[in-house]
Amino acid sequence: MKALHVVRPRYFAQVEAALPDIKTAGVDRFIVQPSWVSMCGSDIPFFTGSKRHRSYPLPVGAPIHECCGKVIESSSGLFKPGDQVVAIPESDQGLSEFFVVQAAKTVKIPADWNDDGTSCLIQPLSTVINGVDRLGDVKGKSVAVVGLGSIGLFFCWMLKKRGAARIVGIDPLEGRCEAAKRLGVTETIPMRSIEVLHSARQNPKGWDTPDICVEAVGHQMETLNDCLALVRQQGTVMAFGVPDHHVYAIEYETFFRKNAHLVACVTPTWDEYLLKALDVFLEDRKVLESLVTHRLPIREAGEAFTMYERHEDGIIKALLDMSEW
Repeated sequence: MKALHVVRPRYFAQVEAALPDIKTAGVDRFIVQPSWVSMCGSDIPFFTGSKRHRSYPLPVGAPIHECCGKVIESSSGLFKPGDQVVAIPESDQGLSEFFVVQAAKTVKIPADWNDDGTSCLIQPLSTVINGVDRLGDVKGKSVAVVGLGSIGLFFCWMLKKRGAARIVGIDPLEGRCEAAKRLGVTETIPMRSIEVLHSARQNPKGWDTPDICVEAVGHQMETLNDCLALVRQQGTVMAFGVPDHHVYAIEYETFFRKNAHLVACVTPTWDEYLLKALDVFLEDRKVLESLVTHRLPIREAGEAFTMYERHEDGIIKALLDMSEW
């Protein structure tokens, strides 16, 4: 089968790899032929070489985990050949013509759904729903969302849906702020979070401290501390952005003096939250699929990853067509 292989940072080689074997795949697993895959911000550091603990080459087909496609073979009673699914491949090896999936990391989508790849959004949406659930009742509360990539935009939308009274989106890119406005946020601030923090220190009355601050950037250490400084006394900071380093320098005294709550959020119970996300997506598909800004053939994966890394061309969510090798 065809697959892509990150043999060194920033370089995909197209290779021929062995087909996965259902007999050795394990219990309750099946083989999927993906039709579309989508990039997540957490995939980019594996492509760029920013993960200090990783060596190269990466496993063949890595690093992609947002995938939709068709079941080809199955050892699971829950899924049969021909089922259309959203699936998280084993070891995030989604850049392959076929991959192995656990039943617990899969959700079946309606057979009559003429899917154009937007079902890939169900996977990241499931993680955001889990995050909002971990925040508890947000009705009437004020929230700042730092980082308005696709995850931050999902947060804005879900928080509004759950009844948050005021949602402020913070991102230096005007296009992302405009997307947040279309999703119904109260206010956007086209700045980096550190700039918002400096402005708040210069004019304390100009910053209405939120009850909750969601860090949806990740991949560096500064924005989490910005959130701790921006949230109110006894407020909550959700650490959602994926770290690239094992150790973070937390401004502990800020956290301590505020009596703040710090909530980490990663990896939901997949079978539960993929189903929740499917229901939400089916209900509001038209709104959510507007976040897909680009569709490219799989042979242009390197260009797509680079565009995503650099935030070029107004990119929010990009889909890769797995039929166009």
